[in-house]
Amino acid sequence: MTEFYRDKIAKIYYDPQVDALFLEYLGKVTGNDQFITINTALLEAFRSLQTQKFVADVRKMGIISIEAQKWVVGILLPGMIQHLAGKKLVHAQLLDPAEVLSKISANNVKDKAAKAEERIEVTQFTDREEMIAFIKNIHTP
Repeated sequence: MTEFYRDKIAKIYYDPQVDALFLEYLGKVTGNDQFITINTALLEAFRSLQTQKFVADVRKMGIISIEAQKWVVGILLPGMIQHLAGKKLVHAQLLDPAEVLSKISANNVKDKAAKAEERIEVTQFTDREEMIAFIKNIHTP
């Protein structure tokens, strides 16, 4: 695994066994600036790779603001798609069903992304092993 970013709130790493870039929240995001810093590092890491797969483990993220959600849909995801030059972005979200606020934020991003861009496939999971199996079995051109 190659680690691209780590602080007390999040880590970003590439797992070659599933050919995916992972964003794993280790704690609750405390504000928009912190969220954008983490996700800017994510975009830079994604642009350095050839993968089409991105996993966000948002089980510990907490709620993110409407502005941060708009940033994901308006900046992050379009930046990833632009890097893919016409290929589809496969995005998996790992949710904790007990963390209602994280789930609401993730659902908002999923819904807005689907409306904004047809080259994004967002799938949500509550079981990590099921998500890993799904990502591993996606074969991208």
